[in-house]
Amino acid sequence: MAHRVIRSPRTRRRFALPAAAAALALVTVGCAPAADDGSASASGNGGGEAVVSEEKLAELRAEIEEAMAQPQFEPQGEAFSVAGLAGKKILSMPVTSQLEGCDRMARTVVDLAKSVGMTESTYFQNDGGPDAWVQGMNLAINQGYDGVALVCGIDPAALAPQMEAAREAGIAVVDMHLADVSEEPSDLIAAQTNGQFNRAMELGVAQALIESEGRPIDALIITSNENPPSIGMEQTVKDTFAELCGDACNVESINIPIPGYATELTSALSSALVANPDIRAVFPVFDGQTPFVLPALKASNVDAKTYAFGADRTFVALMSDPENPMGTDMGPNFDWMSYTGADQLFRVLAGQDPIPSDQAFSPYRLWTPDNADEVKGPNDGFGDSYIEGYRSLWLDAPAS
Repeated sequence: MAHRVIRSPRTRRRFALPAAAAALALVTVGCAPAADDGSASASGNGGGEAVVSEEKLAELRAEIEEAMAQPQFEPQGEAFSVAGLAGKKILSMPVTSQLEGCDRMARTVVDLAKSVGMTESTYFQNDGGPDAWVQGMNLAINQGYDGVALVCGIDPAALAPQMEAAREAGIAVVDMHLADVSEEPSDLIAAQTNGQFNRAMELGVAQALIESEGRPIDALIITSNENPPSIGMEQTVKDTFAELCGDACNVESINIPIPGYATELTSALSSALVANPDIRAVFPVFDGQTPFVLPALKASNVDAKTYAFGADRTFVALMSDPENPMGTDMGPNFDWMSYTGADQLFRVLAGQDPIPSDQAFSPYRLWTPDNADEVKGPNDGFGDSYIEGYRSLWLDAPAS
């Protein structure tokens, strides 16, 4: 289906610029005990005595195995009529068009809106960041849209004046994949869908410690803290390491804004690995960082792996190649999230109560090199149960 695409008038292809050599400062949490026999630090390379018991490792392995299975659709709300949506229009805006999964999700939401009669719905292309998001919101407000889909967790607090203006104009704003399911809903928007961001990080830590056979390791988190889930994900990595190995595991972090991935990330990670060559686990809070993380890891001669969030099919597929140092990548299916987000938006536009934010989320799947080939299956390894599942909830939809 063809899209009407609106481009940000100030869009610049920042991701095509040469990489800058600016490294960001490291923030270190915890302190590994020094080896008193002159050998390498126990935390650096999985050496020394195990700090996670065999019993606990067995529990973690069982959790990993369960999370690797293909999920099945379960309805989160009652069926409702979408007949009244015909003639309305929505604007769908991704956090950045540079992230392939988020871009595809935003475009799919437009397709789904058109399929229920909102034929003038549009997609807003942008390079990310509050300035671009403000442009998209202002466009929706000035051109009389009925709804806005903020895709992949655009922070409504960064757009508070626009959120208020949209509310006054009667525009329903639904933020899709905004925050962890543990977070309270935002009162700036009509509704939201959430995700198991923190769970993805917990299982990444679990797999890293399974692979170290329970021995302590050093870890690095690469955050993008302008995106709301990033902050909680960083804290989850720190808390999970602290729970499982006390102060024997060092955890550092660097913050790279999404628009700076191509220009800053590789050099910042390289500098971090030079500063601490004992790092063995790297946690990208978004797997869109992968193209800039892998080159730094491969060039560093450090035996470290990535434990990411996102489950973008492009990056999951890379896990099948043993040359790529990737441990886990956990997340939802972007097409499934399109349906979950569209369902929430349709409910609000149809005058229905939204699904509570702690229930409105798409199931996640954990990917490792052991099951990564399954991403080539139907709907990127998530099956197709959700398609008929959601379609059955949208009563009185026009025939496709």
